[in-house]
Amino acid sequence: MQVIACADAADLARRAADLFHDRLRGKPELAIAVPAGRTPRAMYGRLRTEHAADPSAFSRMRVFEVDELCPPAPADGYFWRQIRRELLDWARVPADQLNPFTVAAPDLEAMCREYEAAIAAAGGLDLVMLGLGPNAHLASNEPGSPLDSRTRPVTLVPGTVEYILTDEVIQGEVSPRSVTLGLGTIAEANEVFVLVSGAHKRAPLRAMLEGPVVTDVPASVLQGHARCIVLATRDALESP
Repeated sequence: MQVIACADAADLARRAADLFHDRLRGKPELAIAVPAGRTPRAMYGRLRTEHAADPSAFSRMRVFEVDELCPPAPADGYFWRQIRRELLDWARVPADQLNPFTVAAPDLEAMCREYEAAIAAAGGLDLVMLGLGPNAHLASNEPGSPLDSRTRPVTLVPGTVEYILTDEVIQGEVSPRSVTLGLGTIAEANEVFVLVSGAHKRAPLRAMLEGPVVTDVPASVLQGHARCIVLATRDALESP
């Protein structure tokens, strides 16, 4: 893994936005899985400031979700609402290139299998962008998730639900059930970016970078990834 130390959250947003745009220049039809949450929000804002007047660079990318909350969260996607508002609406990505999770599907297991098939039909994921959870989860892969897991329904631990509710933007009910790209699915992506901001992420970041590769630390699966870039603020990287 390559670790890029960022001075602060604004510097992280700038560097992440630059990398995002660089990958699009290299492959305009990039198949990318994008996250919601507070850490990527500033990156999306930076991209909008720099490219909203001419969003043509984004028009060919194919967009997947990293994870999504199940009902009673909004049926059109709790996380997808943020992604749509902060990225997709101004970037004008055509609807037929968007792949949100269908959390209202009567059979979530079948829907997740279809999602894996859609990823395969796209030629695999070129890039997955992620945050890092306080307990080292990736997407909605909580501690204990198999390192070779595929896209599937999961149950969030109470601490993750509580963490979502500390966000300044609440978009509806927060369900303890989610669907998520599996750790195996993420690890198969050609490239992975992990955005880590704040001193409260020191412990999970250290476990991700330095600890053993174990199911108790889902993010540790990326230690073996050939093209993983971790962008972390200095306060997240500092020793306690």
